[in-house]
Amino acid sequence: MSSNLEIQRSCLHCGVKFIAKKASTKFCSVPCAQRNYKVRQRMNKIALANSAGKGCFEGNDLSQLFKVEEPDLIDILSLSYATSISKRTIFRLMKDAQFPRIKIGKRLLFDKIMVVKYLQKKFGI
Repeated sequence: MSSNLEIQRSCLHCGVKFIAKKASTKFCSVPCAQRNYKVRQRMNKIALANSAGKGCFEGNDLSQLFKVEEPDLIDILSLSYATSISKRTIFRLMKDAQFPRIKIGKRLLFDKIMVVKYLQKKFGI
């Protein structure tokens, strides 16, 4: 059963005038409807991102953006980078029983602050 309606409409996406067969028709063609759908989805994502970002920073305090918390325990590679001491030297220092280290399973972890205090105490750095 087809409709005998002929309603003059303007496409919501491209603005072209067309004759609609149904009262609910909003677009002149399927490609226009698909393009408009993509535009609406993009706008929804942008609106969602903008609304999520509004409550993040109070005022103009951008220091929160760049604040990165350092982990309490680090591995040997991070320790060698943080203290500018090679991995081999750290392994030699570990022969001392007083060297601060934590072994969890097979992982060897270090508290950077404790290691720096140990180095200052032992070498007077």
